[in-house]
Amino acid sequence: MQKLPKIQDFKAPEGYFDSLPDKIMEEIKPNRSIQWIKYAAAAAILVVSLGVWQFNSSDTQFETLSMDEEVNFFIESQYWTAEDVLAMVDNPEEILDQIIAEEMVYEIDMVDEKDQHWY
Repeated sequence: MQKLPKIQDFKAPEGYFDSLPDKIMEEIKPNRSIQWIKYAAAAAILVVSLGVWQFNSSDTQFETLSMDEEVNFFIESQYWTAEDVLAMVDNPEEILDQIIAEEMVYEIDMVDEKDQHWY
């Protein structure tokens, strides 16, 4: 350690720290570019908000479905199963009887057509 050169103490000039804040403030200039960015951001938010409001307030041309059409849509898209539909009704046996009656008519028509050409 004795081989290292000895460093002299640093001393600031007289009154250096008294005038330092003023020198720093002179060097710092307000950044004008940030000011216009704030105004541009506010304008963009206003334009987007007006666009969203206008889009939501316009009359939508979506078709309203009747209850039967909506139920058929859920069944055909396989969102609801037959068990789901039967669980939602008050009298599931009535629906089952209706389904059986519709299928019986279809089966009778098929049998009649086959009977005509059996020979």
